[in-house]
Amino acid sequence: MKKRARIIQLFINLAFLILIGYLFYNQVFDFDNYKQRGVAIRTTENITFRGDIKDRKGVVLATDQTTYEVYAHPDLYSKKYTPEILADALSEDLGMNKNELIKKLKSKKRNIITVKKNVSRSSAEKVRKHRFRAISVGTIKQRFYPQGNIASHIVGYYSYLSQNSMGIENIANDELESGKSVSKVQRKANGDIIFDIKTNIKDITTKQKGKDIVLTIDSAVQYICERELAKTIKDTKAERGVVIVTDVTNGEILAYASYPTFNPNSYWKSSAESMKNWSLTDVYPPGSTFKIITVASALDLKVLNENSKVLDTGKMKLSKHDEIKNNDIKTHPYPGWISLDYLFEHSSNVGSANIALMMDKNAYYSKLREFGFGQKTGIDLTAESIGLLPKPQIWYRSRHASMGFGYGASVTAIQMISAISAIANNGVWITPHVIRYSPEELEQHVTKRRVISEETAKSVTRLLAKSISNGKTPLNLEKYTNCAKTGTSNKNFKKGGNLVYASAIGYFPSNSPKIAIYVVIDSPKTGVDYGGTIASPLFRKLATDIGTLLNIPTDKK
Repeated sequence: MKKRARIIQLFINLAFLILIGYLFYNQVFDFDNYKQRGVAIRTTENITFRGDIKDRKGVVLATDQTTYEVYAHPDLYSKKYTPEILADALSEDLGMNKNELIKKLKSKKRNIITVKKNVSRSSAEKVRKHRFRAISVGTIKQRFYPQGNIASHIVGYYSYLSQNSMGIENIANDELESGKSVSKVQRKANGDIIFDIKTNIKDITTKQKGKDIVLTIDSAVQYICERELAKTIKDTKAERGVVIVTDVTNGEILAYASYPTFNPNSYWKSSAESMKNWSLTDVYPPGSTFKIITVASALDLKVLNENSKVLDTGKMKLSKHDEIKNNDIKTHPYPGWISLDYLFEHSSNVGSANIALMMDKNAYYSKLREFGFGQKTGIDLTAESIGLLPKPQIWYRSRHASMGFGYGASVTAIQMISAISAIANNGVWITPHVIRYSPEELEQHVTKRRVISEETAKSVTRLLAKSISNGKTPLNLEKYTNCAKTGTSNKNFKKGGNLVYASAIGYFPSNSPKIAIYVVIDSPKTGVDYGGTIASPLFRKLATDIGTLLNIPTDKK
């Protein structure tokens, strides 16, 4: 037994010697390895931020902000630090009622209790100084939208928690998160930075962020459009509406107001309908505003010239069951041979149908495709629809004729404003866009193509301006010679009546077009619901205010 005991004791002593040798080796000869492991445990990445989204004048529309959250860990409560004692110490720092804080700290629903969100930096520092084991402070990044609802359908939203996004936040995500130089620092248990000779003070003190995105949107113009659109929607009890303002010379969108709208700071509270930019996703018959495209196509195809006359019989039979008539047939039952400016002024359906029938359907279809109908414009926003432009093979006479006054095709609002802007831009179509690109990026994202000749474009401009100056319409602006047209198109029959899309589209000044505006009001319910009564006053208000805001020189004496 003594011999066995000595052998066991020998093995135990040997084991201790091996352990001592192992510890000696690790602490003396392998010191760097353990030092690096300790550093790794204390090292964290310095917080980084997404780039800002700004309007064309530098107004911040989206940015990151740092907030703090205070958490409680019930498993770490003790007799020395009960919920009552913790609440007594923290209630003033957190600005919370002591009894409510005790109730929250006693909650047993979770292992970690969120005591308070959106805590200020100063309050967070006060909480940290207590050094309670059962209380911790977390640093939270949030996306913040200082202008609230302004341009919400364009800017979109971004969530750090769910990684969900929409709008520019989604489209430009890579750019917004690019260029981040991740700075790693060592921190103490309380979160304070451990400074040493290798610490880069600049990296720590400089806000690490991605690339800023600058939009073509002018916040002041956007605000005017959203304010006046909301007012019109309310006054007319309409379902929804849109206003788009473009710079016709370069395709930049200065304002894109869609109603209903939402606040991206609390997007989760908004309905799917209010967050959808319906003017990009939904299609509708454009109505009489499309007559501008019909006349422009006929002029460019040499079917007509600027001084041509078109027969207008007041009403016409297209087939056994299809008949069209002019809206003013009671006052002008048989206009006869009318000029093209008369066609625009009186919005002649019969005259427009006859012009459409004068054009070869394949040639007319091709011209509509050149204007951008039946395809995406390529705007730098998601969920754009291609619209509905039937192939000419199924253009029976009724459809061929109705195409002339805006019922044969269904369009999106961005398609219409882009097509009209092309006419204003001397016949050159430009990709509409909301991001302000560098010269190098512009070539990649924005294309230009001639859709009609400069001569045709100037003829249409003269005809539209003459029709407005001849008529008594709100579209006749005080300071500018306006080139515009109204439209009224029927929706499918719904409960409560036959609803319409009331619209107005145009550009000014006629001598050197700069701005195009498109207004669409969906389902107004005032009793007299036409483009001329609903959309025209809004167009006039916007054109007047925007002209003044942008210092556009008047072309009227």
